[in-house]
Amino acid sequence: MHHVPRPERALAQCERVLAAGGRIAFTVWAAPADNAAWSLVFDAIARHGDRAAAHTPPPGGSFNRPEDCLRALEAAGFAERSAELVRAEWPLSDAQALIAALSAGTVRMAALIAAQQPSALPAIIADIDHATERYRRGAHLAVPIAAILARGRR
Repeated sequence: MHHVPRPERALAQCERVLAAGGRIAFTVWAAPADNAAWSLVFDAIARHGDRAAAHTPPPGGSFNRPEDCLRALEAAGFAERSAELVRAEWPLSDAQALIAALSAGTVRMAALIAAQQPSALPAIIADIDHATERYRRGAHLAVPIAAILARGRR
């Protein structure tokens, strides 16, 4: 939902085309306060890089809290709405693996990482490496991630 410029309109169109009783479900990344993987990178870039370097447009809508998703589903006319924070852990070997995962599997975060000066990347990665030690579980890291799972019925 946060990849479309007007998610409320996208939800309204979903509601319009779904058959009666049809269901919608979507996930969005939770806010950095609930999502350690994002906080680790944002904080390291704030200390050693440039948070504004990517010049990416902001996400469409505000969909990083359950109540945001519920409000949008209600406005679009969906019934039996629910939204919940879903927590998991990313098993990673080190900070470089976190950077690689975010670079390969996200849009705005990947753009932010790619926009950093190459000379700043070693300090950013070292900062993340240091901060992730609290998530070490033996030979790997277990970095907390969180998303919002939202759903409704037409």
